[in-house]
Formats: sequence, structure tokens, C-alpha cells
Amino acid sequence: MSHLKERKEKICLNCNTALHGRYCHVCGQENIEPKETVWHLVNHFFQDITHFDGKFFSTVKLLLARPGFLSTEYMIGRRASYLNPIRMYVFTSAIFFLIFFSIRSENQFFHLNAAPPPSLTEKRSGVKDWEQQIEKIQAQIRNDKNADTSELKDKIQELNAIIAAAKKIYGDTTTRKFSIKDIALLMLRANTDSLKSEGMPGFAIDSLKHAFAKNDTTKENDYALFGISISQYPTVESYDSIQKRLPSNKQDGWFDKLVKRRVIEIRNEMKKDRKSFSEHFQEKLLHSFPKILFISLPFFALILKLVYIRRPQFYYTNHGIFAIHVYCATFIILLVVLLLNQLQDAVAWGWLKTFFAVLITIVWLYIFIYLYKAMRNFYRQGTFKTILKYLIVNFLAFIVNILLFVLFVLISVISI
Repeated sequence: MSHLKERKEKICLNCNTALHGRYCHVCGQENIEPKETVWHLVNHFFQDITHFDGKFFSTVKLLLARPGFLSTEYMIGRRASYLNPIRMYVFTSAIFFLIFFSIRSENQFFHLNAAPPPSLTEKRSGVKDWEQQIEKIQAQIRNDKNADTSELKDKIQELNAIIAAAKKIYGDTTTRKFSIKDIALLMLRANTDSLKSEGMPGFAIDSLKHAFAKNDTTKENDYALFGISISQYPTVESYDSIQKRLPSNKQDGWFDKLVKRRVIEIRNEMKKDRKSFSEHFQEKLLHSFPKILFISLPFFALILKLVYIRRPQFYYTNHGIFAIHVYCATFIILLVVLLLNQLQDAVAWGWLKTFFAVLITIVWLYIFIYLYKAMRNFYRQGTFKTILKYLIVNFLAFIVNILLFVLFVLISVISI
């Protein structure tokens, strides 16, 4: 209730209904003088904020402490004392993803774009690297004349043989980089002729050459995506040109053309800069998670409707409100996990890290327990039936989310 003066006229300014009190019984508008001071506007603003906050925190307390209670209250019509489920979903999801993406961007929470550990990074070298190694070894031999140089000379001979093999296969000006595996294949490939003179059968040499062609990671591969290779269709223009030359009954349909053109564009983008493409794709997919969860919500309610199909007193909207409350609780609990993870990373004391690790484990366990307790309290069935339906609901929800994830992966790829 505002502190403005009540109008003497008992007619609602909003809908012209005759009034029998301070508020209109039709539209709910308060019958007060329309003229307001700046102070009244400021006061009204803070009253709305504090009212929302008070209702929000009391609703969250009941949501987490008494799973299924708010859904039951909403179903039987007691709603004014609690925050509206839709508003609550919008607010909690917005806060969760705001903090989630902030943590990820600042601290690389998921490490999606992090480089692999040095131990897992395969070192590659080329002709220039080997020539520099030879110069260093020769300098070492010159500076230390009393040392046993037989091993160093053997190393120079080995490097010269590798350089000769690389130039023989790829030319004198090659700048290619080779892994350890590539070098081994390179040496075998460069010496197949000598193997024949040593008496190796021709079919064995042909098998080796086939293996080289298959495993040589340094050659220009016929880059392909979804079965559409560069040698087949180098560009969209070449694909269109080939399609025009074909008889009308042999040409691809409009949908096939649309898909293939986009696949060719994506394939060529990936070939130009695969790392940039991958980072862009990861970022786009990560920001699709809120959409995936939002779309999965009505499917989750539908799963509940099917599982509890023999409970006619529960309408689809009741299952929908229950699903919204479960999602809101999940957002809040996951937000607690994120914050505890941040605190665990921030502290230096071992015992405190262990304390936070235990807390995080307990919160994770509560996420799995929460849905069971909510189903048990809201649908009021026995323990065995609830556990069985809990497992079915989780399994079907997992399948739906996987399908939605795959769909959004495809959409993310196509829309890049």
C-alpha cells in the first residue's frame, strides 16, 4: 500500500468501476491521487525491490529445504505468498548463466581452448631444425677436442640421412615439419628402392607404399567433411557447375544442394584456420546451453506426464510447474557448486581445500537426491514406485538432452 492520499471519488481511474474500498475489485488499481512527487516515486521503487527480494529469498528457502512443496502449494491455489514460478525461472537462470560465463571467461572454468599439456604436445621438426642441430654438434666437436666425438659424428650422419630423405621425397626447398613417427616413415619411404635390391618382394614394397600414403600426416590430404572432399568439390562454384552439367533427374534436390553448399563452405573455412573455427564453434555451442535447457523443460514436463499418466488429477501444467521448480533448484544448487569451486581455488591451506571439496561433494549428492524427494513429496507415491519412476524420468530426460545437444551441435556448425 502506498502512502499517497486516497481519492474522494469512488470511481476507478483505470476501468471506471464503482469502488467499495481503496482498491478496485476488477483491475486491482489503488484509488489514489494521480499526482506524485519525486520522493513518492523513489519510495515506490525501493518498496517494490525489497518486496521482490523478501518474497524471492523466502521462496528459495522453501524451494531448497522442502522439495515439491512449492509445486503443491501452486497446484492447490496458494500462490500470492511465493514468487511466480516463471519469474523465478527467468531470474535464477539469468543469474546462474551470468556467473557461469563470467567464471569461464575470466578463469577458463572449462578450459575449452586451453593448450594441451607439454607432455602431450608432439614436437615436430624440419630440415632447418636438423641443419641447426648439425651446426651445434659441429661447434661442440670443435670446442671440445679431447672428448670422444664418435657418438656426435654418428648423430651428424643420422641427421644428414634424414635431411637427404626429406629432400628426396618433398624437394630441396621443403619447409614441412615432421613428428618422430613421420621421420620413421620418411626413412622407410625414401629407401624402398634399396629394399627391392636387397630382395624384398614387390608386393611387400607396394604394401609399404600404401601404408605410407595412409599414415603420412605431412602430405596435403584430400580434406573432407561429411564425405565431401576437396578433390570432389573444391568450391561451391565448382559444385554448382557440376550440378548444371548433370541431367535434371541426376541433380541433387534443393535441400541436398543447400546442405552440400554449406558443408563445402564450412570445410574450406576449417581448412584455412582449424583452430579459429574450433574456438568459434566451442563458444557458440557453450552459449547454446541456456537454450537447450529452456527447450528441454517442456519435454521434461511431458516425460513426467507420461510417467504419471495414471494420475489424472495432475494436468500437464502441474507437471510443468513442478519441472520449473526443479530447474530453478538445480540452477541455485549448481551456482553454489560454482562458488564453492572458486573458493576452493582461492584458498591456499590444504585443510581448507579439503573442507570445500567435502562441501562440493555433499552439494553434488543433494542435486541427485533433490529430484527424488521432490517427486516423493509432490506426487505422494511409495518409495519403490518413486525410485522406479525417478530412474525412468532421469533416463528419458538424458536421452532428450542428448538429442537436443546433437541438434544444437549441428545448428552451431551450420550457423558459424
